[in-house]
Amino acid sequence: MEKTGWKKVRLGIGIGGLILMPVISYTLFEWVTGNLGTVDPVCAVINILLMGCLYLAVFAVTGRSRIAVPAASLLLFALSLGETFVMEFRGRPIMPADFMALETAMSVAGNYVYTVSREMILSGVCLILLNAGLFFCPVRLPWWKIHLGFACGAAAVICGGLTWLVKGPVEDGTFGINMWDLNSSYETEGFIFSTFLAGTYLVKERPEGYSEQRLEEIYRQWSGAGGSDADTAEAGNGTGEGGAVQEESVIPVNIICIMNESFSDLREAGVFETNQEVLPYFDSLKETAITGSLYVPVFGAGTSNSEFEFLVGDAMALMAPGTTAYQFNITDGEGTLVSTLKEQGYETVALHPYPGENWNRNACYEDMGFDRFLEWEYFEDCPLTRCYVGDLANYQKMVQVLEEKEDPSDRMFLFNVTMQNHGGYDVVYDNYDQQVYLTGELEGKYPMADQYLSLMKTSDEALQWLLTYLEGLEEPTMVVMFGDHQPSVEDGFYYEISGLSEKTVTSEESLIWYETPYLIWTNYGLEQQDLGDMSAFYLAPEMLRLAGLETTPYQNFLLAMKEELPVIHGRGCLDGDGTYYSLDSAKADEQFADWLRDYDSLVYNHSYGRSTLQKLFHLDGGE
Repeated sequence: MEKTGWKKVRLGIGIGGLILMPVISYTLFEWVTGNLGTVDPVCAVINILLMGCLYLAVFAVTGRSRIAVPAASLLLFALSLGETFVMEFRGRPIMPADFMALETAMSVAGNYVYTVSREMILSGVCLILLNAGLFFCPVRLPWWKIHLGFACGAAAVICGGLTWLVKGPVEDGTFGINMWDLNSSYETEGFIFSTFLAGTYLVKERPEGYSEQRLEEIYRQWSGAGGSDADTAEAGNGTGEGGAVQEESVIPVNIICIMNESFSDLREAGVFETNQEVLPYFDSLKETAITGSLYVPVFGAGTSNSEFEFLVGDAMALMAPGTTAYQFNITDGEGTLVSTLKEQGYETVALHPYPGENWNRNACYEDMGFDRFLEWEYFEDCPLTRCYVGDLANYQKMVQVLEEKEDPSDRMFLFNVTMQNHGGYDVVYDNYDQQVYLTGELEGKYPMADQYLSLMKTSDEALQWLLTYLEGLEEPTMVVMFGDHQPSVEDGFYYEISGLSEKTVTSEESLIWYETPYLIWTNYGLEQQDLGDMSAFYLAPEMLRLAGLETTPYQNFLLAMKEELPVIHGRGCLDGDGTYYSLDSAKADEQFADWLRDYDSLVYNHSYGRSTLQKLFHLDGGE
């Protein structure tokens, strides 16, 4: 009798533990991330219920609390650690698309310093003790029919609850996240619920006015196949600013595009002093090359989204919020800058001194049609700057590709993504001589910014070597370089040099953190032009125009739209006069509404459409 009574007590404790573990997991999770006191009470309950769904699902599948409790609790604990470290390193929470890039994250994880907090230690100890205690109070579903019935019931409860949540409070706007100020949303709505909400944004709805008929009209207008107005003719025949340059212009044999990791001119973000000039050579090029500011879609991380805008031409501001395009939106035969150049006789080669699996590049580059992708194995004998291949060694390997051409006059397109300036500025390296540091009131205050600025000086010297080498080539050569995003250094540095406040900064003011420099240079002389500041997706069409090459109907459309809205960004738009509009207000403005409506349709067809109108994005019709 006593033994039976003890079994009932243990069973009751086990059932109680199963019910209470979601509450405990939520408390420990947000305690570790530092948001326990900021989450809205209603959202806290939803987070607990979502965690409860996880516990219920694992228990329904396994039928054993001895598996369900440790599996769910330790998974959530590991996720809380990951979220805390990711926030510390890049200042942005983990998003659903980030799980698709886990391999990329793990490949650079060893280059950061991890600080284990008191909350992490105590939470880990608490979970160990709870799991140990509940191990001796097991709950088990006997007999397969009971197990099956419970699993079916659990599935119905979970699916019904999640469906109600999405179709009810989420769709009617009661809950949502600010995709352009993610941190505040995660602080008030909790990680699990915010991540759930972000997942609902991964699918893009068909834009207003989207139809195959309208796409055909856009094609006819911007292909020059039936358009009669002057702007259309100029865009299509290469005589005006919207199309290719004059027939007499030199067409480069070699086109080199460099997306330089974290390359930026932080003088655009504020005022500070250093012990020496950071970018003296780049500054000198403003007299002989075309330079300006590029507005990129990401800050501090998310390299592949800037790369996507440049190569593909689709604005991330019009993609499903929170997505990583390289994980979801590249398909075989995609019409991109790569295909535009291949269709004009260029061999296309991508280079990246890191594993090709990062950001799914190996698959994306194959789908884009690159002839070759030279990744880590090609660079593994290069000396390292800190823990990455330095820009100088990277460029030396890149020019080897040019030197190995059988016929120097053969056309070649090189697309190079560098690694030297990647994050991890909090580590001091014996193999890197840091030359630049902040002076004045900022001296010694921001060591991560100091290291980053020194890396910019190193990049500047490497760029000088590259252009000096290319200047000696007989073959006409064009170089386009830009930064993928500003660096993830101390937040305090950005606020102090800009004079902005974290609590009051507006979307318009924050655009300064999404600017990186761009450069267009040739070894045959380039007529000075003021292309102005622009979004990253305009840079490739502008390059093609300056190179005297053909542009697709889509690229013609982009060149023409640039005259009206040179900057289209999730944080706002800038017109040709530099006037700021929020994205929603630009869509509503009669001057820009048609442009943005058509662009939204083109982006949808290009990156989401089941039947892409290939002739919009290819010179040869996509055949």
